[in-house]
Amino acid sequence: MGKEARLKAWDATDTIGSIFAARRDLLCGVKKIVKGTPFSIEEADLLISLFGSRELGWDDLPPDKDGFVTYSELERFLVHNPSLLSRRIGKLAKAKPALLKITDGDRTLGHHFNSKRLQITDEGVRQIKPVWDRYETLSRQLLRGISPQQLATHASVNFEISRRIRLHQDGLDTLLSPESDSIPFDSDPR
Repeated sequence: MGKEARLKAWDATDTIGSIFAARRDLLCGVKKIVKGTPFSIEEADLLISLFGSRELGWDDLPPDKDGFVTYSELERFLVHNPSLLSRRIGKLAKAKPALLKITDGDRTLGHHFNSKRLQITDEGVRQIKPVWDRYETLSRQLLRGISPQQLATHASVNFEISRRIRLHQDGLDTLLSPESDSIPFDSDPR
């Protein structure tokens, strides 16, 4: 997969494999971004996710009417290892001053009786903003010189891959069957 000059056309496994390779290599950059901050990679991921929801209007992690995100939505959204998430949340909520606010789920919104909702505090925004700024700088530098058309195509393909996986998340096994070539990706499989 790493050869500059390819002897064959790109196939589906090359495309998906390249996403894993890019994620692996990007982790080196993320480690440098987080270095010198009080946050682990996983804590920064958590705070940036909530920062994006609150400050950047990310629509794939939408806050509720009170500005909170459910624990389960956040867990599915995180890029880095969600193990020990409760411990990380507790640590960030207990920081002085607190970086996260935790509240019970809202039963009127259909939340489970013991669910939790999270919100980044103003102090959390203040502390994670410089990390986000470094991430933006790294992103601009890495993509410098790549045409807007290539960037748009790359983003479009990645969004479509994510959409298809989410659409079939509970039925991914069907994608591995011999009949999978006939499975449409424009409708819910259930």
